[in-house]
Amino acid sequence: MKESKTAAVCQIIQNEQIKSVYQPIISLTDGKVLGYEALARITRSEPDVSIEEMFVLAEQCGKLWELEYLCRKKAMAGVGKDLASQKLFLNVDPYVMYDPRFREGMTRKYLKEYGISAVNLVFEITERTNIRNEHMSLFQELVSHYQKENYQIAIDDFGKACAGIQRVIDLHPQFVKIDMDLIRDIHKSPEKSRALKRMVKFCKPLGIQLIAEGIEEREELRELIRLGISYGQGYLIAKPQEVPQPIAPEILQLIQWERRIAAKGAAAPGFQVQRDSFTRLPRSGG
Repeated sequence: MKESKTAAVCQIIQNEQIKSVYQPIISLTDGKVLGYEALARITRSEPDVSIEEMFVLAEQCGKLWELEYLCRKKAMAGVGKDLASQKLFLNVDPYVMYDPRFREGMTRKYLKEYGISAVNLVFEITERTNIRNEHMSLFQELVSHYQKENYQIAIDDFGKACAGIQRVIDLHPQFVKIDMDLIRDIHKSPEKSRALKRMVKFCKPLGIQLIAEGIEEREELRELIRLGISYGQGYLIAKPQEVPQPIAPEILQLIQWERRIAAKGAAAPGFQVQRDSFTRLPRSGG
């Protein structure tokens, strides 16, 4: 008899059949790495569930805390000395942050075991569950507590579901991650460009940095640079990897090239990027 998907999730958690891969988030000004988003991958040979299903089923069977704890543990354990000085973006469900065990786990002693400082840890608030209006005040207090402890906050998937301007106002995050649906083909959509331009104008005076997710096309990157988006991530830049590698020289060259175009409106003589290096890639997870 085939194992149910719920049973498969329980087995994945019990046997810790999860690993982390890391996707870089880089400056769209100079190509320097800001940090890495840790993404969970299932190591079970026949998982029977996708990553998205796994979190939904874990919540339904009361195992969300255990699953998120396992993902955080794997993410921090896999960082290593090479990435310890970079920011680590961890996906966190809002309701997990209410759990007293979350606060107990985010102690400096706990982080010291993994060689990570609080200032380099960014809680990326996901949209798997919505925060009800009546709970927002308490959630604001929780977020404020962690910010006072030098942790940073990112709002994930801005422009999708409930992640909008009001949430940015309520939570005062350090980062806002723009959903990939807004990024996709932005160079072909004046409406998307105008929306992001307004977002830049809104966030910049507040010191909030924008991160564009899911960059796959050179033309998308060019438009994001033109609009003044601070950071980016996506398959054009680098795929998620177990052991992150340096950003490819051609990507750094591409950013420099597009910055020159954005700043001067014309190409500098003797500077050329081989376009063939930037073919379309599959849609990214970040």
